[in-house]
Amino acid sequence: MKQILLIEDEAGISQMITVQLKMFGFNVHEATDAKTALSTNKIESIDAIILDWMLPDEEGPNLIPKLRQRTDAPILMLTARSEMVDKLTGFEAGADDYLTKPFDMMELIARIKALIRRSGDSNEDEKITTIKYKGLTLNLETRRVEVDEEEIELTPTEFTILEIMIKKPGVVFSRNQLIELVMGYEYEGYGRTLDSHIARLRSKLEIDVKSPEYIITVFGIGYKLGK
Repeated sequence: MKQILLIEDEAGISQMITVQLKMFGFNVHEATDAKTALSTNKIESIDAIILDWMLPDEEGPNLIPKLRQRTDAPILMLTARSEMVDKLTGFEAGADDYLTKPFDMMELIARIKALIRRSGDSNEDEKITTIKYKGLTLNLETRRVEVDEEEIELTPTEFTILEIMIKKPGVVFSRNQLIELVMGYEYEGYGRTLDSHIARLRSKLEIDVKSPEYIITVFGIGYKLGK
C-alpha cells in the first residue's frame, strides 16, 4: 500500500482528500502544520507528499528543503495562488507538481499516481545504474548527478527530465512528448510548467544559460540534449 503524507491545515479539504485517497488504496498520514509533518513516523518510507502552501507555522515552499533532508518522495503543492511567479517559487523550492485550488479530485489522484510511478520507474532500472554524457554523470540507483565531477541537487522531476533526454542524446522531444513522459499522462496547461522545469534545470547544468551546451531548444518543436 502506497504511503501519502498530506500536509493541509484546512480540516474540510484534508478530510475530502484523505477519503478519496483511501478509496483508491492509499494509506494517508495527515499533518496540519510543518512541525507535525517533520515529525511524521518513518517519513523516509513515504511515497508522495501533498503539501499546502499556507500552513499555520510555515509556508509550504520554506518547508520543502526541510522535507528534502528526510525524504526524496515527490511533492505536489496545493495552493490558491495561480500566478506563474508563485508556481516558479514552488518549483524553485523543490516541488515536483502544482495544483491550484479549487481542483478536481480525479486530477489530484491522477497526478499522485503519476508522481509515484515516475519515482518508482527511476528506481527500478536493473540494467543501467550510471549514464555518462559529456561532463554529465547520472547514477540511476542513488539519483546522484554530477557536472564535471561536481555534484548538483535536482528535484525528482528535474532528474526525470534529464534521465529521459540523456538516454537519447540528439533526439528531439516535443513538449507534448515530454509532458506525457514526465507526468505519465497528458495534461493540458502543463506546458508552461514544463518550461519552468527546463529553465531551472538549465540554471543548474549550464555555464551560460543563454548559450546552453546540454538542454537545447528546438524552436517550434521542443527540446533535445545537445550532441
